[in-house]
Amino acid sequence: MTEYNETGRTFSPKEMSVADYLDYWLENAIKKNIGHGYSYNTYLDYESKIRIHLKPTFGIYRLGAFQFAPDVVQSWVDNMKIQGLSKSMVKNTLACLQGALNYAILPLNYIKANPCIPVQVGKIPVNMAAKEKAEYICPKEEFDRILRRFPLGNNFYLPLIIPYNVGTRIGETYAIDLLEDVDFKSHKLKINDQMMKIEKTWYLQPPKYESYRNVKMGKHLELEFKEAIKQRKINQLKYGSQYLKTYELPDKSIVQVRSDIVIPHKEIMLLGAKENGELLTPESFQYCARVVHKELGNPLFHSHCLRHTHGTILAERGINPRSVMERLGHKDIKTTLQTYTFNTDLMQQNAADVFEKYMYG
Repeated sequence: MTEYNETGRTFSPKEMSVADYLDYWLENAIKKNIGHGYSYNTYLDYESKIRIHLKPTFGIYRLGAFQFAPDVVQSWVDNMKIQGLSKSMVKNTLACLQGALNYAILPLNYIKANPCIPVQVGKIPVNMAAKEKAEYICPKEEFDRILRRFPLGNNFYLPLIIPYNVGTRIGETYAIDLLEDVDFKSHKLKINDQMMKIEKTWYLQPPKYESYRNVKMGKHLELEFKEAIKQRKINQLKYGSQYLKTYELPDKSIVQVRSDIVIPHKEIMLLGAKENGELLTPESFQYCARVVHKELGNPLFHSHCLRHTHGTILAERGINPRSVMERLGHKDIKTTLQTYTFNTDLMQQNAADVFEKYMYG
């Protein structure tokens, strides 16, 4: 009773189950901090790992006893490997558990030790099919073929050419405001937001790692933006009062209303929209990907490959890694070097040519 009166605590951490603790951590450390260090996608990822992998395996343990059970965690990791799960899945799920238990040590002081720390993942065979898709580079000939299927005026034309030209993430691409983010005087594209769905509502959130940046545009991309803005204004005149305008509310959520209805909020002109102004989102791009997979016969294509292709083209042509890092909004230079400075055929040929010229003139 004294402890309750002084602290409000109605339970003993030693008696708390791992399942109950993981629910508590997900709700209080992650969900309540969405937009303040964590994204909604991160929350969904952790929720999935806890529900599918962690609670069924460790949920029955008492938190106080589980802190002294690295052998149990090691056995679980080994079993995940036997089941054929990818190395990234094993490592990321272990990292989720370790992060949750670190929070139980500090600041909560529920336990004193983290049983994940001595656990070793070891070697896991690489899933070559997954690796091939993740590292897929979209050649210019293939990209041109895709654009013939989604030509100028198609809803997916701009969402295809923008990441291919400037390396934006899919959420950043759809969050581009044609009214404010395209600066024709300085020839720069401002990346200030990413479009993210939280439950059933779309929001404008800070870009990943808060990687706000101004990206230089080429002349061809500027012309595409000018044409898009011109067409959007023509569509507004064409549909009149039935045209759907887009607004950003104070909580950063996105709403649409007919143009004959005036609301006291900031009007925005987001990149993706149908002819009548109806909003398109990163989820809409899934249709484009399915068409490329099935109709065009390219199963390796995905939205991120456009960004990956842009970075690779820059790396192959000797652009300074720091310039690539800032252009793509990477967290640090290590990510850029690990992702884009690898041995493509062009890089290998350039190395051979440089050495040949040195030796034989």
